[in-house]
Amino acid sequence: MEAEKKARTKKTERKKATKKTTTKQVVRVNDVKELVDYCKQQFGRKPFEGAAIDFHPKKPAFIFLPTEVSVAKVPAEELLDYLQKKGVQRVLIDALNKKRVPILLKLCKAGIEVYVLRRPMQIERMRKELRNHNIEVPKSDKYDAVLLAFTSPKKWALVDARFLKSWEAMVEWRNAEMSFRVEQQRYDANNSEGPKEDEESEELRIKELIRAKLVEVQRLLEKVQKLEAQLFVPKVQKNYPGVDEDFDKYGIRDDVIAQAYFCESFLEALHCDSEAGFLVKSGIGKTGSPPAKQRKKPFIHDGALNRALTQLAVKVYHLNPYKAEDQKKIKIKARKLAEKIWRKAQKLKGGRAGEALGPPPLEREGSR
Repeated sequence: MEAEKKARTKKTERKKATKKTTTKQVVRVNDVKELVDYCKQQFGRKPFEGAAIDFHPKKPAFIFLPTEVSVAKVPAEELLDYLQKKGVQRVLIDALNKKRVPILLKLCKAGIEVYVLRRPMQIERMRKELRNHNIEVPKSDKYDAVLLAFTSPKKWALVDARFLKSWEAMVEWRNAEMSFRVEQQRYDANNSEGPKEDEESEELRIKELIRAKLVEVQRLLEKVQKLEAQLFVPKVQKNYPGVDEDFDKYGIRDDVIAQAYFCESFLEALHCDSEAGFLVKSGIGKTGSPPAKQRKKPFIHDGALNRALTQLAVKVYHLNPYKAEDQKKIKIKARKLAEKIWRKAQKLKGGRAGEALGPPPLEREGSR
């Protein structure tokens, strides 16, 4: 018994010794040049040919120049002058933001090409991949700018002034549309049940006043929604002549809300150079793809785009989303509209403006 115990003890000690010798030491990145070398080694691609810019709402922008292997902090108002002094012709930014649009428009006007990282989560994924290789990259705007430069070209989208102006109006339209929808859902939820037996007359009176005020709020938000649509649709029509050619065919010439859903879907389609990629992005999926219950993991999709296509299908085909018979048709009709809108976008976008360099991958880990 004692001999067996000693044998087990020696075996355990050997395992511990093996574990100690095989454990790799984690390397913590301390400077930009070191991170650049690791990125070239691990990702096997060259950095973006231009300036990679990591914007921050309350701090100066961090600009990584691969040619100089350095990161500089530059205030937003000095960005154009800095880039021109450095002779930069192309920039890659981490994400679109409404506050950045005026700056980006200046860059476009100055003849600088503007690329946008379509999925900002890619930077964190790269940091995780390096960590899996025992390379620890500290969370820092400086290092984020370097990682941004080494993202895959398939994750970039080239945008121009007409897209940025249309996108800015789309953000305002989406905010108004969402506010109206949330208030509508709140009102429906509060009025789903009748008065309770134990409620007193004073309580009922106050609740009636609340309902009346909610109706007023809902009406105001509906007006705001319509006004934002009246601003958004002409902006897209101006920047992309011909986008409204099919309004009569779809029967939405006099429905500005439906037109806004169409224009919203159109702008999103500009970023996809494959029809299948656009269907995946919208969450509708490609014809013949397995239903959600049969997928091992759901794919990430654009919830706002999905809603725009769904609401457009309801309006174009006069479907009732509360009827079981019509509910089965909505996704099929939305897919048909998505295919037609994608073709329209490819026809009107011209050149490479707004084009994504490669189809979006079938990403997983839930829906967005």
